[in-house]
Amino acid sequence: MDIFDNVNESLGLTEDDDSSESSPSSKPNTTAEEEDVSSVDANGNGQVTIQEAKDAGFSMPITSDHWLYEYMQDRDGDGTVGE
Repeated sequence: MDIFDNVNESLGLTEDDDSSESSPSSKPNTTAEEEDVSSVDANGNGQVTIQEAKDAGFSMPITSDHWLYEYMQDRDGDGTVGE
């Protein structure tokens, strides 16, 4: 049987069933301070592009209640990126 790395787990997108506490990154609407944007910001410039977010496993659109939103550009100001 082949074993593959769980990309979602490394990005904090899955919960650990053995833990009695839920990690902040397993919550869908955590704050940016609780997340590590460097795992998504491939070029380290402090801004996340749609392509960087997709490459990290996020689906579009990203809405204003998502922790990643504040690192992205919402050019039309509608609270949605990547629509």
